[in-house]
Amino acid sequence: MEPNVLHLQDGGGCTLDVQEYEGIYFPKVFSVDVISNFRSMEIRADDVLLSCFPKAGTHWFWEILSQLSARKAENIRDKWKGDMMIECCPQSVLDAAPSPRVLNTHVQFEQLPQQIVEKKCKIVHVLRNPKDLTVSFYNHHRALKDMYNYHGEWKDYLHLFLNGLVDWGSWFDNTLSYIRAKEQNPQLPIQIMYYEDMKQDPVAGVRQLADFLGVEADEELIKGICDKCGFENMKTVASEVGKGLIQDGVPQVFRKGGVGDWKNWFTIAQNEEFDKVYSEKMEGYDLPFKYSI
Repeated sequence: MEPNVLHLQDGGGCTLDVQEYEGIYFPKVFSVDVISNFRSMEIRADDVLLSCFPKAGTHWFWEILSQLSARKAENIRDKWKGDMMIECCPQSVLDAAPSPRVLNTHVQFEQLPQQIVEKKCKIVHVLRNPKDLTVSFYNHHRALKDMYNYHGEWKDYLHLFLNGLVDWGSWFDNTLSYIRAKEQNPQLPIQIMYYEDMKQDPVAGVRQLADFLGVEADEELIKGICDKCGFENMKTVASEVGKGLIQDGVPQVFRKGGVGDWKNWFTIAQNEEFDKVYSEKMEGYDLPFKYSI
């Protein structure tokens, strides 16, 4: 089956290439066969699922969770988060991975494989302040030319993001799907984590994840994982093992990894527009995002 490629137009007329399947936007390079089957995939009861909207720290948290699951502060070099991403990896590849598996996804809660809910798999959902996330996603789309063919300017990109015209759709819908799932399904083990909190105090964040996973982790292991999962170290490892969406020899999933860069991009008018849309879309939810630390 050939992908249904769409050319999503920004405010200045430039287009972002994605494929659409059953109302969900995916990168056009993803296999339609995998996309069409991932919701019915086989899941193990001891699987851990990491869910993040793109650019919310998926690679970082996947590495942390993988090291915690292995009880070793060692960078994962034989695979990367893309090898365990449920919407782009064939069932056979996932089946070959030993337990406990750390799977990952960018889809909304309602779009998850049915067995994840049935088997009550542990879910870690990471939230990042949406202004930094938007800037990071813009640079991601611009950098990966072969994947997206996007050449638009920042001033026109907000139109795409605020209207959910990017791969995986609306950040607002994605965020609310997990917040509401946790509220409405107290029997499901869902842990909400904040990117900025992990940046500010990684030791506390890793300890919180260890407790959620039920992993006995002493201070040496926790501090070791924090060190191995530092931004610069992970960027180096990605370059060495050829992972992380390489473009022109540079791993494009690691740009800055900081907090507050949005202030260098948003104009006053853009910030006001973003805040207006946010208040409308997220009405009733006062999430504790940090826009600087």
